[in-house]
Amino acid sequence: MGTDNPSDFESGRRRFLKASGAGAVGISFSGAADAAERDATPESTITDAADVTAQNVSEGGVFTMGMAQQPRGLNPLSTSSAYSWVILDLVYQGGTTVDPVEFEVRPNVYTDWTVENAGGQNASPDVYFDVRDGLTWTDGEELTVEDVVFTYNYMKEQQPGRYASTIDPIETVEKASNGDWDVHMKLAKPIGTYASNQLAIPILPQHIWSNVDSYRQYSPAENDGPVGLGPGTVASYDAATAVEVQFRDDYPLGSLDWREQVDKLVAGGPFLDSVRFKIFGSDSALQQAFLRGNIDSLYDSINVSKIEQARKNQGQKLVQGDDTGFGYFAYNMRRVPLDDATFRQATSMVFDDYFWTERLQQGYSYMGDFVMPPGFTAVRPETGVEGAKLLEAPATNAFEFRQSEPGVPDIEGVRTFLTEGKVIDGNSGTYVGKEYPGSLTGVTGGQSEAKHDYTFGPVQSQVLRETDGVEQEIRVDGQTITQAHGGPLEVFVYPAKDTPKLAKMTTRWVDMLQRLGVPATVKVMSFNTMLGRVYSQEDFDIYPMGWSDLSPFATGTLYNIFHSDNADDHSELEGYDQKNTTTQLNNAMGYGLADAGADDLISRARTTMQAEKRNQIARRAIERIYLDFPYMVYGYDKVMWPVNGADFAGYVPEIPGPGAANLSVQLMQIHQSGGGGGNGGGGTTTDGGNSTASNAPADGGN
Repeated sequence: MGTDNPSDFESGRRRFLKASGAGAVGISFSGAADAAERDATPESTITDAADVTAQNVSEGGVFTMGMAQQPRGLNPLSTSSAYSWVILDLVYQGGTTVDPVEFEVRPNVYTDWTVENAGGQNASPDVYFDVRDGLTWTDGEELTVEDVVFTYNYMKEQQPGRYASTIDPIETVEKASNGDWDVHMKLAKPIGTYASNQLAIPILPQHIWSNVDSYRQYSPAENDGPVGLGPGTVASYDAATAVEVQFRDDYPLGSLDWREQVDKLVAGGPFLDSVRFKIFGSDSALQQAFLRGNIDSLYDSINVSKIEQARKNQGQKLVQGDDTGFGYFAYNMRRVPLDDATFRQATSMVFDDYFWTERLQQGYSYMGDFVMPPGFTAVRPETGVEGAKLLEAPATNAFEFRQSEPGVPDIEGVRTFLTEGKVIDGNSGTYVGKEYPGSLTGVTGGQSEAKHDYTFGPVQSQVLRETDGVEQEIRVDGQTITQAHGGPLEVFVYPAKDTPKLAKMTTRWVDMLQRLGVPATVKVMSFNTMLGRVYSQEDFDIYPMGWSDLSPFATGTLYNIFHSDNADDHSELEGYDQKNTTTQLNNAMGYGLADAGADDLISRARTTMQAEKRNQIARRAIERIYLDFPYMVYGYDKVMWPVNGADFAGYVPEIPGPGAANLSVQLMQIHQSGGGGGNGGGGTTTDGGNSTASNAPADGGN
């Protein structure tokens, strides 16, 4: 279960902990992949979808999953632990669900829905929906319309932080009075993703939760386990060692018609008897347990260093999937010259993408471009543009490494880009020897020319005088950066022992910046220290992190990270810093506070309730952010999920987060290999190929 509107900082913090190499995991939200346009893994097997149906799978069996950390309770309103939601996703169900292949919002507990009165500037939409008959809770009680109405009103009363941003826009929920629908929901304002957001909250049984005065005080594990509408019941729970979830027979939501119609999926699941989650004390112990054959799979993905061993082990396979986020460097746009798109774009042109993807990542990463990973095709700017190939269209790599020869930056070309005051703003042209055809969506950036005057002269700054081979130093409006900025630019990085590949890449990038004539240094600090400097104080020049488990519909992600509502403008009232002392905001860059920003497009996408129109606006917002360049997105992981291919089949390939964000989808599909074999109705499952360790995408593996 996920949300398109993560609002609180703690939720955002968890989302990038994973990408920092800190070992935590983000709340998951499934997305969709369209891998047909990307390179297929050479060693792949293709299975005809007709080979596997609900009638010929071999049912039964216990599938054992390993997790590196223990779950933090089973209360769906109070826990945000991804390790808890691995279990809870099997117990609770929402009214709607998003299939992981085609991006469509699908019926689930609710059979159909409609929205009225959504037009106009001050619209207050009415949402109507029907509740499916014949469903029962895991304790045997029947679902009623009253349960649904109770769920919304209980959450409105209790205001659980995990669902606060989802519940806040809801004015009322009651039984519909017109007789045509079961439930009437009144929204205070248009919500573009209402069908995948407000209609997707987990439904609670009234006969259990009506006796819970405070959701914070309730522990389902101590009260006969959580009760939900999902396929699973928690049969045993020991958070420190193991948890077992038993599956129901003839589960009606597993046989909905749309499951049969979506490529790669098979209706009729779950096919297993149960899934057992074993808890390990460390990631290293978890990885070894899989390689030794002690577990059938593990949460998330295998470390890059273990890929070859898994490929060689008999019976072990790797399911290829897509990243649910990206790694990035962010710029503090409040500081000169980082406030200028010309300068930010120029720094990217000396970042050696090829060294990162081909040398350090061994081909297990795609080069970065937009702030949406390639699996989320519905909101990628290439979507709908004829001939624009995913990740390869020229307009997607406008800022890639400019080299005069392999591995050597085109210093003179980039300097000319700076001194001429050019900006890649969405208009076609030739920039540092590379032809740019113009933006894909027709959007333009916030700047059409440089904000500062750039020149080059004798080396003065100490950091450049101490660097061999630097012949000229940049001036910004006649001053060196150390004069204008108060010192050299600092590029933050984690200790090399924590993120060795990222540390090596950062050092190489800073070296290239110095060759360009930019006084820059590497500043090493721990993740927690960096969090404070970036999000509490906004005291940084450039920092690296990564996001995971983003929304495939983009709107909530864009608002929380890139809208100026979530940026501290450092305004002061009688010496009181208004925002810094009260909250930590995800837009640490200050994007949107000055001339560059995508606020209007983001706001329009958030309030557009027609899906395709909303996606079109989101694509424009994403490309606007790309051109304004508050982030340099340096890569997306090629994820490999390691599985037992000898005893089990049915794994769904080529979807985002195959063993994490979409693990519950996998567990509905997995079956014993004796019945039909294959790969869950089609797709690609490999004994090798490209991957990266998604437990640390900012570093590309351990």
